[in-house]
Amino acid sequence: MDALTDVVQLLRPKTVLMGSMVAYGGWGVQVPSQPGPMLYFIMEGSTLFRADKGETMQLETGDFILSGNPVADTFFSHSGQEIVLSDEEFKARNSVDGEVQVGRAELGNPTRIIGGCILCDPTNGELLSELLPTLVRVSAEEGIGARLGNLISYIRDEATNSRAGSDLILSRLLEVLLIETLRREASKLPNPGMLRGLSDPQLARAISDIHSDVRRGWTVAELAQRAGMSRSAFAKKFSAAVGLAPVEYLLRWRMAIAKDTLRHGRGSLEEIAEKVGYRSASAFSTAFSQRVGCPPSEFARMASLA
Repeated sequence: MDALTDVVQLLRPKTVLMGSMVAYGGWGVQVPSQPGPMLYFIMEGSTLFRADKGETMQLETGDFILSGNPVADTFFSHSGQEIVLSDEEFKARNSVDGEVQVGRAELGNPTRIIGGCILCDPTNGELLSELLPTLVRVSAEEGIGARLGNLISYIRDEATNSRAGSDLILSRLLEVLLIETLRREASKLPNPGMLRGLSDPQLARAISDIHSDVRRGWTVAELAQRAGMSRSAFAKKFSAAVGLAPVEYLLRWRMAIAKDTLRHGRGSLEEIAEKVGYRSASAFSTAFSQRVGCPPSEFARMASLA
């Protein structure tokens, strides 16, 4: 899954805003729309959960949720419960010792949920939206559930305690969390995308080859041979699973690397061109302008202002 690691690292997940809520009795809370994917972990008790326009599901202690499009994620104790928006005013009004508290302890057993928003670099934001399923649920009964729970505990600790090196540790923990979650979902996705391709051993070999040597002028015939398939069968299978022709995938990945390099100011135009497989800066600039919609210099300038 080296290609998946490449993509997650390019997304640069560095910051997660962690919060905790404990609820008693009858309650319902909606999370405001968020700028990035949300993660939730049920630390104690049980809850019903519904993503925007999605089905209601029961969550138990130890269950984990990754919400790829957190527009109106809602937690509630039972059907028909009044739902309250958990905005900043609500949090301030109901905060007790740094935790949002809903209801009173004498009303019954607590349900405790921790959550956070993963903020990624916007340069290649479309890669994130294509990678992430709308919703991932990992049950505590699965082996990976405990592993994810430990990761989230470490993430919460690093996010809430300022220590030397916390930013670096936090970014690495988030990378691992995303990779663990995404590779679990690879074979389950109904829509074409890189994850679907990585779930097939033959296509995964071709995708990994592209990522390991992006400067090479890969042909469909070469990739098919390395995947152990005929050219026509490989091209058809790759396009159906990934949603792009093999060479188109190569060109798109080149542009993703180029955008990241331009945004973060590393290297001259000639060096970037060589890095992503173009023989000259002019050839790279032409290709970049055609695919991104502006010259590399303009993209770098706009990125620096963002």
